[in-house]
Amino acid sequence: MPERKLPKFIHLYIALLLCIAFIVSVVLYPKISLSVPSYVMIYLFAPVFFAASYLKDRLLLKELFFIAGVFVLMNLLAQAQVYFFSVTFTDTLTLVDKANPDKVLLRTTLISQSIYLFAGILCYLYLKYYATSAHLKYLYIGLRIIVVLGFLEIILFQLTGVNGDLMTNRVFNGKEGSGSLFQTITLGGLRMQRMKSLTGEPSMFAFSLIPFWILCIPLKRYADFIFFGIALLFTFSTSAYLGIIILIIGACVADRRIAKPMLWVVPIGLVVVVALFFVSPAIHKLVHSVFIDKFSGTNQSGSERSGYFLGQFNFWKDQLNLAGKLVGVGFGYVRSTDFFSTLLVNNGLLGLTVFTVFFFRHAFVKVQNIQFNKFYVIALFAAFMILMCSVPEFAYLSLWILLSLPYWVERKSLV
Repeated sequence: MPERKLPKFIHLYIALLLCIAFIVSVVLYPKISLSVPSYVMIYLFAPVFFAASYLKDRLLLKELFFIAGVFVLMNLLAQAQVYFFSVTFTDTLTLVDKANPDKVLLRTTLISQSIYLFAGILCYLYLKYYATSAHLKYLYIGLRIIVVLGFLEIILFQLTGVNGDLMTNRVFNGKEGSGSLFQTITLGGLRMQRMKSLTGEPSMFAFSLIPFWILCIPLKRYADFIFFGIALLFTFSTSAYLGIIILIIGACVADRRIAKPMLWVVPIGLVVVVALFFVSPAIHKLVHSVFIDKFSGTNQSGSERSGYFLGQFNFWKDQLNLAGKLVGVGFGYVRSTDFFSTLLVNNGLLGLTVFTVFFFRHAFVKVQNIQFNKFYVIALFAAFMILMCSVPEFAYLSLWILLSLPYWVERKSLV
């Protein structure tokens, strides 16, 4: 990657942004959910990065205009088909804002959700064009911060029996507690708070951490790999365990040195888990709660997720004509518990295709560290699967940091 001469204040800005980027449930002003410190930093410094790009190579500005142009075009097409074909909503849809459900053309959430989206896009561009390998340590400092805070929440809950999260102040639609979900699990008579830290909920914590946990291997951050791995286990989240399974399978494919011991480690591990499932009531309950009941839809979480998915998908399949199936109804209109059906309704097959191509094009950005290339593909796939299946959080900066990473992980600074 090319070297980059970086003004000291931009270097410090990116370092601070990476340190706080994973904190999303704390805001500067509780009545404004957008006032997450990292989002505020991104928009406040936009003129600085625009000016720096304009005075140098203008690459950041050109890419921003291109992305914005594609986004505007896609949503103009969506609004046109809504207008000309008189689209109406059904009560099966999960609208982002349930107020005025009869209004379909130019809903206010098209604007509000776009603000969240472009905070992530701007973060991606700042890092893609200005971050250097020196910032990698700040990325992992930011991850350690949310993991440590997560463990402190769990410890506080075990000592006091009350929610250990004393920092969250973000709310949505004025509903108390909506900015971060307090969830517990009881195993073997012991009630524990599930790991979530300041990310909102356990699955979102897993989504934020999993890709960078995977990349600890090629980056040789083995202490972080162990520390983060323990934290992921304490989420008791299907998303976390899905990421772990993807890493095991991907590592076996990517590295023969890992594949050989896994030929006996994985079968033995499966035998142990199956044996504990029948012998240990705690493990039996855990497996049912995290996997069997959720995928079968027999517990509340599984039932809600399948219901939301079917509501969105059936609307797209049955209520939209061919044009609607292609372009959707407009970005930010609906939000399911999966990004697949969310994107399908909002921006149709076109939006789903554009996002998928944009996402996986980063798998072809080559860096000198061949091992990093291999595990980066695994990290991308894990993030994509979690995003599409259970965490439709397009605004989480962890997603955009991951996409920008291959552009700067080896870039040297001339400062």
